[in-house]
Amino acid sequence: MPTVVFEDGALGPAVTAEAGAGRLIDVCDDARAPIVFSCRDARCATCRVEVVEGEQLLEPPARGERDLLERLGAPPQLRLACQAVLRAGPGLIRLRGVVGREG
Repeated sequence: MPTVVFEDGALGPAVTAEAGAGRLIDVCDDARAPIVFSCRDARCATCRVEVVEGEQLLEPPARGERDLLERLGAPPQLRLACQAVLRAGPGLIRLRGVVGREG
């Protein structure tokens, strides 16, 4: 079971959660993570997170997420929390919320 750490930032204090395989958005909701959401379906990119550590614990981006991130010119360490899917298994994934329009 991966441990998900949401680093503190402008959106709130750090939060740590234990999570099984599944959607990152559900972990964010359950843990009240400091991540902003709007559309929740890969249209607005409000929920961008920087994967600081543990990217191997996430499934590769699906087409909708990949397309939007490419249009934004986002670097590979950015993901959409509404679309990212956690893999099962032990490990640590550290995320940082991205605020504003920077890619």
